[in-house]
Amino acid sequence: MRNGFRIVDTDCHHIEPPEMWAEYIDPAFADQAPAPGDMGGGKTGMLVEGEPIAKQDGNYPMDSEEFLDAVHEGMQKFQSSRDQGFDVTSRLSDMEEEGVDAQVIYPTVGGQLLGKPFRDLDLLSACCRAYNDWSLEYCGAAPHQLLMAAMLPIQSCEHAIAEARRTSEKGAACFYVRPNPVEGRNFYHEDLDPLWAALEEIGKPVCIHDSGSPYLPSFGDRMHTHTAGHIVAHPFEAMVAMMSLIWFGVVEKYPKLKIVHVEADAGWLPYWLQRMEQHFDFSGSAEHPLLKRRPTEYFKSNFLVACRGDEMTLPAAVELVGDDYITFNTDYPHADGTWPSGFASLENQPIGEDSIRKIFWDNAARMFELSAP
Repeated sequence: MRNGFRIVDTDCHHIEPPEMWAEYIDPAFADQAPAPGDMGGGKTGMLVEGEPIAKQDGNYPMDSEEFLDAVHEGMQKFQSSRDQGFDVTSRLSDMEEEGVDAQVIYPTVGGQLLGKPFRDLDLLSACCRAYNDWSLEYCGAAPHQLLMAAMLPIQSCEHAIAEARRTSEKGAACFYVRPNPVEGRNFYHEDLDPLWAALEEIGKPVCIHDSGSPYLPSFGDRMHTHTAGHIVAHPFEAMVAMMSLIWFGVVEKYPKLKIVHVEADAGWLPYWLQRMEQHFDFSGSAEHPLLKRRPTEYFKSNFLVACRGDEMTLPAAVELVGDDYITFNTDYPHADGTWPSGFASLENQPIGEDSIRKIFWDNAARMFELSAP
């Protein structure tokens, strides 16, 4: 607890040890596990299937020395935790220092890995299982504080369903997917219907989170630097994912699905609901027969969107959309996140104390079915 507020940070990350993949992967895939290697140009990084896990050239590349220097500088604030390998003890210490009651934890390398097409979908599934088993073990040290988000290989609906069921039974708090089209499929593609049905049945949130420099289609592809691509990709991919789930009837068919958008800010939310409402007023459900209710009704029944504490547009989002639909994130321990300044920034927002309490804890606690510590 911090200054009288319970806090759940809905977007935090592991920094996976490079050797973890080989140690935890199914032995049948041991010689194919992601591992550090030569990416060319004198650079070393994580490879799988003989390629870097994140795109290194073309548009939206992760190959700029200036960008990597900025990342290195931004990580200095985590030096103590880095020295301890971002282990459970260092994470819990950081959480205690800032008064954080719980974190929802996603991968870092794993997020990039899900942005890469795989020739061998069995290998992709094995990589997801390796990460998930390691993360379940890590988070199991403090399961009420460390909420594990399981990677789902939605390149294969069959594999994704199996992994969702397996990890849910082992204690996963939610499921992590990227918003990008995968194998040419948007979220509303009929091939994914069995997955949405299974996730609705399981009843745990689906957390949608973009990650940089994917091989998959991305709005960042229009840009020629990683920074510019990152500015565009995260919010635009989230907006399109939300629209897709609403307008093409996914949340109509699966009304108990729980969707959380993280690391995309929340300032776009009033505009995006407005944009969808304008089109509903114009054409109703023309072209979209599964749109049975107004878009904002679907949003309010199924979605949360995570904000940064420093968003100048947050008061407008609270006023125009409501304080029941926004949650909080810092992106710990990534260099471009707001740990630890984001907590004070939210506390100092010109919004009511009840709204701050909802954003820090109540809304996410409802979605993730958390009990007060």
